[in-house]
Parts: sequence; structure tokens; C-alpha cells
Amino acid sequence: MEKYFSRLLDYLLNVLLSTYNQLFILFGPLLVLVVLLNLSAIFTARLSVRFWGRNLFLYGFAWLGCSVHELSHAFFALIFGHKISEVELFKPNSNGESLGHVSHSYNKKSIYQKIGNFFIGISPLLFGGVVLFLITLLLFGFNIVSLSSFRITSHDFTNLLLLKQLATSIWHSLLSYFTIVFTGSGAVWWKSALLIYVLYSTGSSMTLSKSDVGSAFSGFLWLIIIFLVFNLITLWYGNFASVFLNRIVGYISGFYFLMILSLMANLLFIMILFVLNLIKSLFVRR
Repeated sequence: MEKYFSRLLDYLLNVLLSTYNQLFILFGPLLVLVVLLNLSAIFTARLSVRFWGRNLFLYGFAWLGCSVHELSHAFFALIFGHKISEVELFKPNSNGESLGHVSHSYNKKSIYQKIGNFFIGISPLLFGGVVLFLITLLLFGFNIVSLSSFRITSHDFTNLLLLKQLATSIWHSLLSYFTIVFTGSGAVWWKSALLIYVLYSTGSSMTLSKSDVGSAFSGFLWLIIIFLVFNLITLWYGNFASVFLNRIVGYISGFYFLMILSLMANLLFIMILFVLNLIKSLFVRR
């Protein structure tokens, strides 16, 4: 009896370990980038309001980012079968707590729709990369993803040498992108200016609200449950799920690059706005 209990315990521990590894492989880099993008967007928005003033920032720049923000919620709500009752792309209220919203509901009995809350919640940060991809393709006629020669896997985060190689590859890809759009043969001042405007407008408005975070968290809990149940049922046959995920995760590294590029753009805007606010404070007395 003790022997069977020990085997059962070992099996359950392997289920937990496999679930953790699979979630890390599939969502680890994504969640890290989501957190960093959200923080950078918050700082960019705060510094922007301080420099431009609320109304100029909202109606000059944030209208675009807010519209993309709400469209991303609506898009993923449709993908996961949620019922959309109202969409306001850009409608700032007087206290500044809300710039737009998407009202949607879902079947509480549907696990698929519950999982959808995760993607609906983080969708603004995912759509930022999509906008960057499209605007670069339209203005400069090249595919950003083709610049991402690297592949992000779970092994990169457990080996210092691999992590350094990954960072170097990402850096070279970033340099290649900025070289093409600002000094390449197809670079024209108005195209570069429009690209900067779109990057700034979307990057400074892709912040997640408390409801977005709460929705994403509840959806992610259901993802954990699904992975746990799947491994509990199938692990005895072999850990084929982890092998499969390790193979496919490299193919989404191009999307990671879009998110990294958006993050780098936000960090540049933060530095520029910080300096501009310092200069403004020297000449403008409140």
C-alpha cells in the first residue's frame, strides 16, 4: 500500500512540474513582456499628460491608442464567443477614469469563454505589436518579423550564455529595424514621422485597467486548471505535450519581437519626455 501511495505522490508531483514547465514555455516570455509593456505605457502616459496637458494629449495622441485598445478587447471577445453589448472606442469622461469601453458578457458554463478572458484582458498589449507590424508594412513595405532571427525558448532563461546570445540577437534585430525605417532607401521624413506618431499614440495608451488585469487573471487560472487536468490524464503516456510546446514556441518569437520593439519605443519616449519635462519645469512656473 505504501508503495502505491509513493508512486501516486511521485506522479502528482510530476504533473505539477510538467504543468509549470508547459505554462512557462508557452506563456513565460509573453507574461514578462506584458508586464513590462504595461509599466512602460503607464509611465509614458503620465509623463505625456505632464508635458502636453490632459486635453492636448488625449485629443492629439491618445484617441488613436484608446481606439486600438478597445478594438482589441472587442476582437478577442468575438474570437472567444462573448456577446458584445456596447463599444465606445473613445469617449473620455470628466474625471479621466475612463476613455472608452467594451461591454461584453459570456456563458459562465463555457470553459472556452472563461479562458478567453485572459486574452481579452491582455489584448491591448498584443494589438500594439499588430499595429506596429501593419504600419511598418504599409509605410515601408517590409515584414518586421523577418528581422527576428532569434528564437525564444524556455532554455534561454536557464542558461546565462544562451540568455546573452538571445539579448545580442534581439539587439541586432532592433538596430536593423531602426536603420531601415530611418536611414534606409525607403526612408522618407513623413513616413518616419507618421511611424513615430503611431508608436507614441498607441504605446502611451496601451495600459491595462484593473478590470483588464482581473479578467486576465481569472482566465489564466482556468488555463492552469486545463493544463493540470490534461497532464493528470495523459502524463502516464509520456510528456509529449512539453516536447510539442518546445517545438512550436520558437515560431511565435517573431511576435515577441514586435512586443520587444514596442517596449523599446516606449522606453525611448519615456527618456525623451523625462528630459522635456525637466526643461519645461525650468521655464514654466506653476
